[in-house]
Amino acid sequence: MLKILSFILLIPTLAYTKPHMIAEVGKLSCLDRAKSPKSLIKEMGITTSGTKRSELKVVANTAETIAKMTNDAQAKRIMSGLKVFFKKTLGNNSSGGCLPAHQLIPRQIHMGRTCPNGYKIPNVEGIFVHELGHFVANKLGLYPKYRAQVKKRCKISKYMYQTSSGRKHKSINEEFAEVFAAYLIYPKKLKRKCPQSYEFMRKKLFLGSEAACL
Repeated sequence: MLKILSFILLIPTLAYTKPHMIAEVGKLSCLDRAKSPKSLIKEMGITTSGTKRSELKVVANTAETIAKMTNDAQAKRIMSGLKVFFKKTLGNNSSGGCLPAHQLIPRQIHMGRTCPNGYKIPNVEGIFVHELGHFVANKLGLYPKYRAQVKKRCKISKYMYQTSSGRKHKSINEEFAEVFAAYLIYPKKLKRKCPQSYEFMRKKLFLGSEAACL
């Protein structure tokens, strides 16, 4: 299983003609609302630590959406074993930028609330969905399958192909995570601009189902 070190820098989007990350433009209205967040998270085999009520809803709403798009068994296949930690800050990454999330430990998503300078991290829900994409790919071994089956690279966000500092990504891992996020919260653009990526997600993970907000 591949080990992912997911470092995401927060930078202004106004400098670009396309979003830096799907998290910035994704529609959270695409996510269903879980009626009993704690119960659903337990049922799905997910554990959380340090989560506020609003943060618990972020995790539960994503799980609820996946379950409704597929079924409980598939949702558990996708999300069981996940551990989510929310912390005040995760510090800076090696380039000095704010680190809003990481997966330094397999099957664990660590989410930050603020940067070291006190700046509140925006788009937490979208960032979580992106990180979940990495978790799913690692758990189910989907990176090599995606690379082999999707011939045309998807580029509807900058982070799909380059870091915040402009360096080209050496793997398709970030593209996969962004495509996963887009399938849930930015599906119209994904389906129109990246049909191969869209079909991979639809068939491999979502049992042929599509987002209700498509």
